[in-house]
Amino acid sequence: MTKTKLQKYSPFHTKLSQSFQWKTHWLWSTLFFFLLLRLFWCINFPMANDEVYYWDWSRHLQLSYVDAPPFVAWISYVGSILFSGSFGARFLLPFIHIGTTIFIILSSKKIAEITHQQFSNETVIAILILTQLAPVFNLEGIILLPDGSLLFGIAGALYFLLKALHENIIKNHNALNIKYGLFFGIFLGISALSKYHALPIAIGFFIGTILLRSFEKSIKDIPFWITTVISAFIISSPVFIWNYLNNFASFHFQSQHGFSGFSFQIKPFLRYLFGSMFYLLPWFFIPLFYFAFKGIQKKSSLKSIHTICILPFFILFFIILFSSLGKQALPHWAMPGFLLLIPAFCVTWKPFTGKYRKIWKKLTFTSIGICILIPSFLSIPLTNQIIVNTFTKIIGNADPLFQAFVWQNLQEDLEKQQNIKIVSAPYQQVNSIENCQNQYRIASLKWYWTSQIAFHFKNQPKVYNFDFNNSSFYTWRDEIFKFAECKFIILGSMDHFNQNEIFKIMNVEEIKEFYLSPYYGETIVYIKGVLKEESTLKQVYAKMKGDIRY
Repeated sequence: MTKTKLQKYSPFHTKLSQSFQWKTHWLWSTLFFFLLLRLFWCINFPMANDEVYYWDWSRHLQLSYVDAPPFVAWISYVGSILFSGSFGARFLLPFIHIGTTIFIILSSKKIAEITHQQFSNETVIAILILTQLAPVFNLEGIILLPDGSLLFGIAGALYFLLKALHENIIKNHNALNIKYGLFFGIFLGISALSKYHALPIAIGFFIGTILLRSFEKSIKDIPFWITTVISAFIISSPVFIWNYLNNFASFHFQSQHGFSGFSFQIKPFLRYLFGSMFYLLPWFFIPLFYFAFKGIQKKSSLKSIHTICILPFFILFFIILFSSLGKQALPHWAMPGFLLLIPAFCVTWKPFTGKYRKIWKKLTFTSIGICILIPSFLSIPLTNQIIVNTFTKIIGNADPLFQAFVWQNLQEDLEKQQNIKIVSAPYQQVNSIENCQNQYRIASLKWYWTSQIAFHFKNQPKVYNFDFNNSSFYTWRDEIFKFAECKFIILGSMDHFNQNEIFKIMNVEEIKEFYLSPYYGETIVYIKGVLKEESTLKQVYAKMKGDIRY
């Protein structure tokens, strides 16, 4: 292949000021490169605690779950049918991420058409930079979290809302086309099946449209919004059905992430703010936030099409920001709002032809180094071992890396270092009590220990969770009284071990405390025994369900 032909597949050699064409080679070659790269990461990048937790959901499919809506489990289930291990659990996410990127490009094109601006190659390259190189969006293309499908849902919803508004302007209709209301609602429904963040974002879309259209015109849009609400409700109905059948447990759980028990603290606020900058990288966070702030400075700006992107961002961002003043808020919770800013921002952003083009070129290559090289290095087992060995040599242990790397070889290390051999039987979805007296079942004391053991032990066994103080998916799955007088081995962190609680449910035969090299500061507890009679276990379980701390 000649050099000229190769340049057709590179975004670095395209004419930036030219109008973008979908048939261009460099867009599809770039997306294909990131697809292959993310599939490689799916296989080799260490599985985080949340990921294996959601993967364990997929082995026990439900209409919804106490922690979050069900779409993440459904994605993992379908992928696991096709492939095993982390590759199967994550398999669909890189493809979903491509869909999100395409919807963002389509949305940006609509904004350019509505505002009569050129939709150039530079605009699409800018979108690729933000969607592929900002750390949070980059990794949400492989990490098994509800956020991946949420981003896809809101990106699709934004596009169909913009399409409805654009058609209304071109054809000078009195009302928004209900055909687009149907698709708008379907994608909002997908968002609601993914994460409860869909609600404030949908409210932002609604208010932004009313401000843009005026109240008088919005009265005529009632059929559009009725169609949207009905289609969104039908798609997301599994969430409402599950909550109705389970005393609205998930809604109670999520409410505790908001302002319940609010107590003013500055540290969570600062962690959230600086964490958001880190997740996006400061050179992406600051321009995006400034664009949004500038977009609502003037009253006339509320009549701009940019309002459709900006208002959902501010509603979501400030809800979480104010919540972080009193409770812990994770930085990635607000990232869907930043994604919605990208289509409008990139129409005006000129990173490679503007005043600061030299700086942006350097920052782009810096972003490539951070967002491609680091995950790739962490996907190489030899590299991970070097990191663990380096920590051990410098500080004497690898304790800070415990939760990232201990799980892969935990079963083997237990046998080699402590002579503890745990036989792990294949997973059974039904709570069978056959062979209850002959074999030991496995349990742990915290949700992520339960999930990590289940994922990494041989045969990926069913691991039970004996945490009686905190609610999780396992609270609903594991009715311990069904295993009265069954043999159990409990393995977990000493930090989670409450001797009185375990003695209430088990006749203990053996307790052992130890650490595994090179994690010398992380004490592990091994407990062996037989569960007590059914009546006792029922009392404990009933009290646990009654005293759940959501």
